[in-house]
Amino acid sequence: MANQKRTEAGKIARQQAEQVVDLFLDVLLSRDQDAGWEGCGLIGKLVDFRGELPQSSGFSGFSKVYEQSKWLRDWTDAHKTACVVMDSLNQRQAAAVCYDRAYRGRTKVAVDPFHPKDRVEITWDDRACAQQMDCSVPAFRQLVLRGYQSLEARLSLARAA
Repeated sequence: MANQKRTEAGKIARQQAEQVVDLFLDVLLSRDQDAGWEGCGLIGKLVDFRGELPQSSGFSGFSKVYEQSKWLRDWTDAHKTACVVMDSLNQRQAAAVCYDRAYRGRTKVAVDPFHPKDRVEITWDDRACAQQMDCSVPAFRQLVLRGYQSLEARLSLARAA
């Protein structure tokens, strides 16, 4: 398949489709236990403080937790619409575009808390994403392409209505 130049309208349509996937991922990847907690985890603290946990300040942030927990149920209309649009996609295509936006091209760094200078870097390329989806690399690329085409078509229909 030859690479085709995208028109300006095509580029805008793809950006809008990517925004829909991003909003869907906001909802999909949020968890109740994430609300209100903005600090790093225990392992992060061990790394930052070289194995010695810092003393507590005595501050209790429970009122902040309540306020921020409301974000988990009060999604914007754009978030709700993104969920509806993504739900209308083929399940494999939806998974592929989610892998594309959340992982593809990104590097994950793992740090041993007892040896913070030893880092392991894992880059999410097409092969790693295809492996997670249990398909070949060309099949993964095709799923991503078809997923975005379906999103762009649905968004185009919504604008026309």
